[in-house]
Amino acid sequence: MNQKIIPVTKPTIEDVRHQFEQWRKARKHRSPIPDNLWEGAVSLVAEHSINTVSRSLRIGYTPLKRRVFASRSENVRESMTSSDFVALDLRTSMPTAECILEKEGKNGLKMRLHIKGHLGLHPLEIVKEFLGKGL
Repeated sequence: MNQKIIPVTKPTIEDVRHQFEQWRKARKHRSPIPDNLWEGAVSLVAEHSINTVSRSLRIGYTPLKRRVFASRSENVRESMTSSDFVALDLRTSMPTAECILEKEGKNGLKMRLHIKGHLGLHPLEIVKEFLGKGL
C-alpha cells in the first residue's frame, strides 16, 4: 500500500493576515472574529510577540493576549496527569503553627495552602515541590 506523507506546515503571519482580509471583505457588519481565525492568530504567538501579531492582523492586543494565555493554561491542564499529585508526610513532630501560603506561576496557575497545626516541613519546601513539577 503506497502512502503519501504530506508535511504539515504552520501558517505564516502572511497566511493568517490573508485569511483575515478575506473574512473582513465577506463579513457582515460588526460580526465577531471566527474561532478558526483566532486559533490562527494564537498559533503565531509561538514565533512572534503578541504585539507584532495584533498589529499585523489589525486585531485587539488585549483579546489576543487573553486567548493566548487561555490556550497555554489549557495545554498545561491537558498535560497534567494523576501522577502530578505530590504526597507530603506531615506526621513528624513539629511545633504547632499556622501558615497561609499563596503562589501564582508565570503560566497563571495558582496554589493556596492554609495549614493549621503541626507542620511536617517548612512551607518553602512545599513551594519547591510545586515549582519542581513545572507548574
